[in-house]
Amino acid sequence: MKNDMLKNLGLLAGVMLVMFIAAEVVLRSAHRKELRSIESRHPGRDSLKTIPSDDPRLIYTISPTARGSNSQGYMDSEHAKQKPAGVYRIVIIGDSVAQGWEILPAQSFAKVLERELNAAADSTAAHPPFEIIVLARLGYSTSQELVLFEEEAFEYDPDLILWSYCLNDPAHPVYHNANGELGRYYYKPASYAWYVVAKRLFHLRQRIRARNCNGEYHSILHCVYWDQVETDIRRIAAVANERGVPCVFMIHPVFQEGIAFSQYTLRGLHIRLVDTATEFGLIPLDLLPAFEPYAPKDIKLHRDTWYDPWHPNPLGHQILAGYMRDFLQTLMTEGRL
Repeated sequence: MKNDMLKNLGLLAGVMLVMFIAAEVVLRSAHRKELRSIESRHPGRDSLKTIPSDDPRLIYTISPTARGSNSQGYMDSEHAKQKPAGVYRIVIIGDSVAQGWEILPAQSFAKVLERELNAAADSTAAHPPFEIIVLARLGYSTSQELVLFEEEAFEYDPDLILWSYCLNDPAHPVYHNANGELGRYYYKPASYAWYVVAKRLFHLRQRIRARNCNGEYHSILHCVYWDQVETDIRRIAAVANERGVPCVFMIHPVFQEGIAFSQYTLRGLHIRLVDTATEFGLIPLDLLPAFEPYAPKDIKLHRDTWYDPWHPNPLGHQILAGYMRDFLQTLMTEGRL
């Protein structure tokens, strides 16, 4: 009987293996079909200037050969790792908003801020020249930005970190779609069968956790994943403190469709993020007040096919840069930087 049991177990294991291999073949074929579907919705990935990343945590990066990209895969000029003498270096960590998506590089808040800080320094001779280095890539979530922060930012010997936080940053880089399908397009799972199972389990857990969450997408995202958001903010603060570099945690508002900033529904979330950043030792900067005097339609990017709630237009970037400049100058005057 023991031999019969072993034989049956072996037969069962063989059947399961055949079923797994068959599922893997079918799901690989379905994945290729999904990639073709994504390509049809985004004709030519070259338009996004992205390529697969050698680091599986990042999934994708910007091609160093793309127009406007530097050799490190950022839409920025080249920067030497060794800081020039007498220069005050600021490193910005972020996603497409910090990158300056769909505007001229010189119009991004990073470059406007650099020019304005240097103009003020030249006029008073009270501060060394500023250099701003942008480590930001379109569609990156906090999990990807942490890799840039921990493994690249401090190679430039920064005097200050500006963390550009957008309210879709807690999104999963593959299972969610905050990066316009870039994560799904470039992610190469070791097992497609396990990928499907893991993805379904992820969304099942999310539905269960979201039962007591109310509000729009960004509010629900933070409600479901607040523990991770808090863990990430604590990690940012711990690394910055260990390196002895101050970090300003900047919170970008979203453009809510049909809602003026005077009726903005996410103020409570901004306050919670400010309080959490303060608790863990970061310097919070809520950027909502910068936009409050303006109508959202006047300072956001407009698209023909979908409503973009995240990206400012050149005027929006200029407004942000001015608000950041005033804030940083106040910190410097107070001796906090």
